Amino acid sequence: MDFALPAPVLEALQRVNARGHEAYAVGGCVRDLMRHVTPHDYDICVSCPPEETHACFAGERVIDTGVKHGTVTVLLGGMSLEITTFRADGDYKDGRHPSSVRITPSLKEDLKRRDFTVNAMAYHPASGVADPFGGQRDLAAGILRCVGDAPTRLSEDALRILRALRFSAQLNFEIDPDTGRAMRQLRGRLALVSRERIAEELLRTVRFPAASRVLAAYSEVFLAAMPDFPACALARGVQALAGLPGGEDALGLAALLHGCDESRRHACLASLKLSKALDGQVSQLAHWADVPFSLADAPVLLAQMGREQMQRLLVLQQACGTISPKEAAERSARMEKALADGLPLRLRELPISGDDLKALGLSGPAIGQTLNALHRQVLRGELPCDREQLLLAAKAGS
Repeated sequence: MDFALPAPVLEALQRVNARGHEAYAVGGCVRDLMRHVTPHDYDICVSCPPEETHACFAGERVIDTGVKHGTVTVLLGGMSLEITTFRADGDYKDGRHPSSVRITPSLKEDLKRRDFTVNAMAYHPASGVADPFGGQRDLAAGILRCVGDAPTRLSEDALRILRALRFSAQLNFEIDPDTGRAMRQLRGRLALVSRERIAEELLRTVRFPAASRVLAAYSEVFLAAMPDFPACALARGVQALAGLPGGEDALGLAALLHGCDESRRHACLASLKLSKALDGQVSQLAHWADVPFSLADAPVLLAQMGREQMQRLLVLQQACGTISPKEAAERSARMEKALADGLPLRLRELPISGDDLKALGLSGPAIGQTLNALHRQVLRGELPCDREQLLLAAKAGS
């Protein structure tokens, strides 16, 4: 089986080979090439130690990104290539990281330490695919299976339990029964995984349409990773997730969380330690997911959310059954018309200000309340965006 590797990857393999060492493209890039999917990146494993890898790429920029584990990053032909020496891991005493790493001359030993068979393949144009653990067979069958003994592999690094969920969703593969049993039995070990890594894997999982199937099948694993999530809300979350086209972190996570009450949702998001921007997006989407709004209020929400977030909300509300596709299309058209008409989406874009209202005799909180009310009326089409008309309306209401 031949693959068209990018020129920088081929050059990297050739440079290492030219100095008498083995070199292979390895892991996810091989898996994706076999699926006829363009890899996002290319990892390379080599038989030489990092100092010799440096020598192979003399004159190029080489970064010691993980040299104690045998890894350097080479910038070659516009690509960033992670190159790692064949290695075997020692004991995983903390349930996450090997206590030691030793160099090995054996490609098979290096592949043996990897998580799943479909990720434990290597490729060289001259020798083809190295697949000692049946990755090609599992790839063809749509099966995600641990390399070797599943309980041992998952006990070594508890993060692999969540990676199994993510790869099952990403590849739309079934999880091998032995691997699935081990995931359920060992789910308590997810307490050893940092909240940041849990968030990373969860966000990567909910991007894929198959996430709903996977999370429903392994609900107890998900709940072990998210102890603040109420089990009674999971069915609603999974159902909403099933209605999404996939592709977005914020949308997927909001669908999953929308069935939680406000306090539980806040606790879940706080535990994930997301960025402030992403946390805000998810909170806003989840809050409005089940709240229908009128056609006239579409520009009001547009002013609060912005165009991209409003588009996400319309997708989410359809997935939750809050609005129909026809209603979503109508609200989207109303939003686009508001943008085309140049409606004042920000309060400061109104042709009147707080000073104008002071001149009318308003003071204190009444100024802000009146401005907000007038802004809402303009957005709803109940008042024209005209200074004199707005002043008359403000005077009549004062």
